[in-house]
Amino acid sequence: MKKITVLCLLLCFYSAIAQDNYDQFWQELLSNNRVSATQTLKKIDDANSIENLIINEIMRVENGQFRANKDFLPTFLNQDNYQNYLYALWNENYFFNTYLDTGFNNKIVGAINSISESNPTHNTIQDAITYLESIVARENKDWATYKSKISNIPSFRNWQYCGVFENLNKSGLDRVYGPETNANNNTPFDAESNGYVNWYTSKNTEEAYQFFTNHEEYGSGVNYAQTFVSTPQDETVILRIGSGSAFKLWLNDVVIFENKQDVVTDLDAYQVKVTFPKGNNRLLIKTAESDYGSYFIMSPLNQDGSHNTNLKESSSYSEYNKSKASQIGATPVTNSFEAFFVDKLYQNPNNFFNAYCLIRTYLRNSKYEEAKKVIQPFLEQYPKSSLLRKLMITVYSLEKDYTTIKEINKNMELDDETYYLPVLLKVMVFDELTRMSIKELEDYLEKLKSTIDLEIMHETADFIYNARQEDQAKLKKNLDKLMIMTDGNTKLILRYAPLYESLFEEENKTVSILEDLEKKKFDLSIVRKLVSYYDKRNQKSKVLDMLSNEIEYLGTDNYYLRSIINKLHQYKRYEESLKYIDQGLSNFPDSFVFQELKGDALLQIDKKKAITAYESSLSHNSNDKSLRKKLKDLNNENNVLKDLVIEDAYSLINERRGKIVTNNYGFNILNDNSTVELYSEGGGNYRSVFIYEITSDSGVERFKEYDLGLSGNYNVNKSEIVKQDKSIIPADKSGSSLVFNGLAIGDVIYLDYEYSFSKSGRFYKTYSDRFMLGSFHPTSSSAVKIIAPKEHNLNYKSVNGNTQPKITTKGDSKLYEWTILNNPGLPQGEDYMPSDSDVAEYIHLSTIDSWNEISIWYSDLVRSVMEVNATVQDTFDKLFPDGYKHLSEDQRAKIIYNYIRNNFTYSYVSFRQSGFVPQKPSKTIKTNLGDCKDFSTLYVTLAKKAELEANLILVLTSDYGRNSLVLPSTDFNHCIAKVKIDGKDQFLELTDKYLPYKSLPTSLRGATALEIPLNRNDTKSYDLFKLENLSREQAVSKNVVTLDINKDQIGMMVDSEFRGHINSYYSSVFSEPNGDVIKKAIYDDYTSRLSDDFTLNNVSNIERKDDDMLIKYTADITLNKKINKIGSTSILQLPMVSNPYTKGIVSLEKRAHDIDYTLYETTDVYQVVYIVNIEEGQSFTEIPENVTLTFKDHSYSISYSKLKANQLKVELNSTPSMRRIKASDYLEFKTYVKNVLDAQEAFIGYK
Repeated sequence: MKKITVLCLLLCFYSAIAQDNYDQFWQELLSNNRVSATQTLKKIDDANSIENLIINEIMRVENGQFRANKDFLPTFLNQDNYQNYLYALWNENYFFNTYLDTGFNNKIVGAINSISESNPTHNTIQDAITYLESIVARENKDWATYKSKISNIPSFRNWQYCGVFENLNKSGLDRVYGPETNANNNTPFDAESNGYVNWYTSKNTEEAYQFFTNHEEYGSGVNYAQTFVSTPQDETVILRIGSGSAFKLWLNDVVIFENKQDVVTDLDAYQVKVTFPKGNNRLLIKTAESDYGSYFIMSPLNQDGSHNTNLKESSSYSEYNKSKASQIGATPVTNSFEAFFVDKLYQNPNNFFNAYCLIRTYLRNSKYEEAKKVIQPFLEQYPKSSLLRKLMITVYSLEKDYTTIKEINKNMELDDETYYLPVLLKVMVFDELTRMSIKELEDYLEKLKSTIDLEIMHETADFIYNARQEDQAKLKKNLDKLMIMTDGNTKLILRYAPLYESLFEEENKTVSILEDLEKKKFDLSIVRKLVSYYDKRNQKSKVLDMLSNEIEYLGTDNYYLRSIINKLHQYKRYEESLKYIDQGLSNFPDSFVFQELKGDALLQIDKKKAITAYESSLSHNSNDKSLRKKLKDLNNENNVLKDLVIEDAYSLINERRGKIVTNNYGFNILNDNSTVELYSEGGGNYRSVFIYEITSDSGVERFKEYDLGLSGNYNVNKSEIVKQDKSIIPADKSGSSLVFNGLAIGDVIYLDYEYSFSKSGRFYKTYSDRFMLGSFHPTSSSAVKIIAPKEHNLNYKSVNGNTQPKITTKGDSKLYEWTILNNPGLPQGEDYMPSDSDVAEYIHLSTIDSWNEISIWYSDLVRSVMEVNATVQDTFDKLFPDGYKHLSEDQRAKIIYNYIRNNFTYSYVSFRQSGFVPQKPSKTIKTNLGDCKDFSTLYVTLAKKAELEANLILVLTSDYGRNSLVLPSTDFNHCIAKVKIDGKDQFLELTDKYLPYKSLPTSLRGATALEIPLNRNDTKSYDLFKLENLSREQAVSKNVVTLDINKDQIGMMVDSEFRGHINSYYSSVFSEPNGDVIKKAIYDDYTSRLSDDFTLNNVSNIERKDDDMLIKYTADITLNKKINKIGSTSILQLPMVSNPYTKGIVSLEKRAHDIDYTLYETTDVYQVVYIVNIEEGQSFTEIPENVTLTFKDHSYSISYSKLKANQLKVELNSTPSMRRIKASDYLEFKTYVKNVLDAQEAFIGYK
């Protein structure tokens, strides 16, 4: 007993020593001291432990040693718990590498066989190895073994599929589509721009994984699969699920599991324990894919982990149980491998080996957020660790944060120049290699050889060098050696074999290598390459034999079938292609690609059936303009727009030329005709005919170079000058840019053009636009004509007029016509007039029923972006280090606002051009750049974290006018945030880094806005509204002016104080570190205000308080003017440092248009106090009377008080109004302004 105790103590002692040494090893390795780490590892007497075995392999990789260690795997497989470590390190170099990318070589195949022979006991390892064995068999064309192996993996295989539905910016998982509530295929489901789709039975019954590959012709989206599972008794099982997309899972219409991450996972990423009630049950999965490669695998396991064989599934619909959540009892089950390493790390939090294994376990199933949390503490301790940075590259790759990956790669190269990874990555950047000099290339390639021990890499380095030297003989030897070194890797052979043809013109050798490879290996890339060579040789029979060689095994894959069909069509063998087309439609009945292929084939055989097939295709793919045109041609359909416009309008030009006599505006409009045809399947066609008569030089200037602004699919039918002698001069054209050479007064410009449009996504079938009816120029006739299918609900509204449409029926369509004749034109434009959308008559059109539809659409677009990952959480924690609950709502809102204001730079890109989708908050944080929607999204994300009620607001700024948006559309140009503070709405502009909290620019006053709810369950209906009577900091300008007047000069000291949005300017000025630049900016500011010549002596006492909500400064100014005298009396006019009114606003004798005061005024309140000091012994003798003036909401007052004989105080207060001034009130307003200016210009006398 004593001996056993002593032995145990010794083992514990040596174990402790070994652990201490491991700690030292990790410290050295994570500090990039790989030489000393290698030596330390050699000294650790722990050679037979699984930890030591794996760490040795990690060390070898970190040292660039990738050659197989033949002793590792046999020893590893004899260890206890090896299956946990195998699972975690599955994709490491010493096991299977990233075989999906690199392919299988003999080393990987050997590892698969060895592990299979070790008879692993864990069901996941068993199934995963079986899957790899099946893939190897398939690659070796051993289809029998492939089928046998794949059949041994337990999974539900009999499914019905339905799709594809919209997954707008990853919002599809939360949208409820028809298949969720209807398991029957009695009614097709509306997939919007993808047409109507229905349940169909999948042919993919032999595969363990269920792939939606055939659906990918639609791009990314939402797909459904359902199976009906029967059991003779209640059966509790664990469903093991793997998926390549975000997904939601139902049992008997009860949600039992949901995964919101759109990532690639292995077959056991998720597990949930459920009870299948006795009888028939519906199992439904919904996948939401945002990229490509949507798949899933679902396996029923008994609670002990063994394969369940009691549940029987069927793809045939039958009535099923309706269950309650309590009956099903869905309970998520933690992945056992994750649990193993979580426990290991919990027991020893500082053990990096356990952390590394847990990180790799998470990353195997793309759980990058969980992995990042484990990495972060070590990264804080070792910020330059190349090993940790390599792990973070994987994390950021899953996050799709490629900017940060570039930064890591660059820093890794700078901080650890001997590390293998940056050296290896450089070889993949061809442009960088070509920029190197020969000497630089030599040095780099030698470094590559010394860094990585793979012979194939050394030979590659020699190949690159000899290629640069153009040494064909050596290059050939390199290539021969590389072919030998491929070690059975098909991907490498495919990379090297074509080089014989491209470099040495040995096409026969390339073909021979590929043919030998194709006999032994299955890879469609081999087939494609051989087909290209056979095609060049016109060996059509070989092409078709090669393409159809695997039809027995790949007949359910439409991409495979398409390669055969396309070749048959290329060879004009249309009838032969029909059997493959029908097979493809059997695989996926809603395939628009195969319906079009069917039309192409039938067009040569049966035109009527071809048209039917084309129509079916177009119903699923309404964006296909060429197919629509083909159908119109086949149906001999007339272009309906031809009947609605004036074709060859030369007689109209002759008739109307010179008829409009009174005109000084440059040109008259003889004809303005805009016509639109809307298609029932979405999209449409515009045609416009414009005829302008040039009446003055300004018209010549306007039209001599003219751009129609067209893009996409358009055609300019006419672009001509029609001279007075009826001769025609075509314009020079570049795209839709026109140059009218020789244009003169009296000429007529004749324009006729058309273009087609289409949409995708939710609003694929909708239409919205607006047309100006009439003009600022005299117009003979102006018409807007819309022809739409009868089922289209075309909403219309006339603004600034009351022209009503004439509605007639034209076949299966309705024709809407708005026409005005002999319109004298609007009065010409004036300064500060409203936007033409508020002046001219516009016809607004939309087929979208409500603004709430737009609101929900944008909510779906942005909701998935607002994710709180580690970056966002870290930022939030820094903003609220002591929490936020003790802070008022206003304090929280202000902290977040000032964080964005002080740390980010606005990157201007037109809202429409940059699209509507904001970037993720984490990206905005990392780049410190963004636009309006990016900053608003970041604000709302952080605000919600702080338990503030916040939403995004889409805006069309007020400079576009009050009536620019009338009917539902997506024509917004800006985005802001709204936050509730103490129950009141506070709107926040976030793009101006100098704008103080709660201040709003004038572009938002009266702007048009739409609130965006971020909760999909929000039942409130949202409508368009105006940003009026907003809670905001008023813009207040206060100045105290001390004037010291003596016989030599006038000194002026101005103490200024500003609040509100006008502080944006002064904040930007005082942020400048250079005092001379500040002085110049203040000088320029005063130049715009003072009419007198002056010298700015100094700017001092600058104060920026409360994050620029209050800004103060003092300006020391000398006025360079002499005091005038009338007799013995000196006279003085006050220098106006604030000008609430100027002559420019009332410069016209009369106005035809209102004044949009927000285009003129920026300040809410003006307050100026003058203290006028004259010399001792002098006294004020002439003091103006006090004046108080008002006009509607405008007020102005100036008052005088004599403080001493030689000291006068003058107080000026003005409060303008931002309301529009009607043209009918202009004369009264003009009188008010002139009285204000007269009061300001009053003379003060003294002697």
